[in-house]
Amino acid sequence: MALLAGAITKRLPLVAAVLALAACKGGPDDTPWCSAQPSEPPPPASMGLTYYRDVKPILDQKCGRCHEPGGHAPFALLTYEDVGANMAYVRRAVEDRTMPPFLAASCCTGYFQDYSLTDAEIATITGWVDQGGAPGEPAEEPPPLPQVGGLSRVDASSAMAESYTPAPPSGSTDDIRCFVLDWPLDRAAYVTGLNPRPGNRALVHHLIVGVVGPDDADDAVSRDGADGRPGFDCGGGFGDLRDVTALGGSLIGGDFPRGLGHRVEPGSKIILNMHYSTAKEVGEDRTTIDFRIDDGAEEFKSIVIANPAWLIEGAMHVPAGEDDAVFYYKFEPTLFTQGKKVDLQGVTPHMHYFGSKIVVRVLHDDGSATCLLEIPRWEFGWEQPFWLAKATRLDPDDELYVECHFDNSAANQPDGQPPRDFSWGGNNQDMCAAFVSFTDAE
Repeated sequence: MALLAGAITKRLPLVAAVLALAACKGGPDDTPWCSAQPSEPPPPASMGLTYYRDVKPILDQKCGRCHEPGGHAPFALLTYEDVGANMAYVRRAVEDRTMPPFLAASCCTGYFQDYSLTDAEIATITGWVDQGGAPGEPAEEPPPLPQVGGLSRVDASSAMAESYTPAPPSGSTDDIRCFVLDWPLDRAAYVTGLNPRPGNRALVHHLIVGVVGPDDADDAVSRDGADGRPGFDCGGGFGDLRDVTALGGSLIGGDFPRGLGHRVEPGSKIILNMHYSTAKEVGEDRTTIDFRIDDGAEEFKSIVIANPAWLIEGAMHVPAGEDDAVFYYKFEPTLFTQGKKVDLQGVTPHMHYFGSKIVVRVLHDDGSATCLLEIPRWEFGWEQPFWLAKATRLDPDDELYVECHFDNSAANQPDGQPPRDFSWGGNNQDMCAAFVSFTDAE
């Protein structure tokens, strides 16, 4: 394991080293990862399990919003015939916890709209398959449970103005492109939830939804199509556009919790950062964003936890073949909080293909730590906001901490080629960041 303290290596220019040292204040946080602790054995499955009585309620509640005709998933799981045709896959996916794709470890903290499966639910599904997958009687089906996640209502939508055919640079299958969408309302309102609807799910790896205010909307519009193609080149974020607020970054949309929202003024523009991958398919896409809209909400803001020194050429350097390169960053976010107490509401982690695990914590002034998010097995493409079930207080002298692990071994190359050195600031191959949403506590 290569532990890169604050990502300070011999490749880093002196000014970046000074910045990183000032921010990181010593070594990494040594709080144990809860997901590394021994877990209890799963409960045994009941006998005589049936689809209608035992399995369908779980799938409808936790899986149905993606596994429906035209949904994000490649097949539906709404009927006995649907599940029966994919029974072996369903068993394997739930047993190894790759599905549903809720990556956060439950031992860290609780989350709003947590659609992961419990140990008992996994035992029920796998046990049902092992017992032969009996359908049972439709009359046995209990009353439906409320579906977890998703957008409770669609009040407005905005779509890309025209279809786009991804055109990755030579030697790559990835095309990152920004698009300018119209804000569909002629009045100020609060976005209190959103849901992306890719036109071509096989091409859309992930996306980020942002909004730019009316004062800078013309700047965004002037960039759109300036190089002869729809949209504009913006790298991993929103380029150098001013006054951009990120609203969400996930293909799995839903409501924001606790009456939170972001005010959008008339004349604003939606900025859609699309990460396309042509590794499995080529074609065109035209993505739509659905919004939940309310006239009032509690405004939330965001802090980005990422070492600015990592953006410098070669700073966040991961050697070819390294299977566990570790980067960490901690700082007191007084510039964002103005030295006041704030309530942390959610965390959106961000890494790419080589990310293997990530943790985000509050390091309290008394030496204790609070886990905000722990992902022991990162899966690029299932990035999403993890809204906390209950807000966490951040006091003025507390620090925010992020730690990312990367696997650049031969067995973890997305293109099957031999491992190559990579860095954030150099070739933008991977990143280590967490976006933390907060509200004022005072």
